[in-house]
Amino acid sequence: MERITDFVTDYIQREYTLPADTDLMALNYVDTGYVDSLGFVQFIALIEDEFGIQFSDDEIESDDIKVVGRLIAMVEAHLAG
Repeated sequence: MERITDFVTDYIQREYTLPADTDLMALNYVDTGYVDSLGFVQFIALIEDEFGIQFSDDEIESDDIKVVGRLIAMVEAHLAG
């Protein structure tokens, strides 16, 4: 869903300055230091509110949720039911 991709990528690019050659879909925005632990919690809460979903504890603890492309796929899976 383009809306999910736009929401996630716009947030990261608005809040953090990324090098022009960054592969955004492969970016681990936590491990690279673009989002700290508090920012991560806020970002996930924003996504949950925006799309009316709730991530499980296992999803939040997984490395997948910290990579832009995988996070988008997780949101899409929630919306698909």
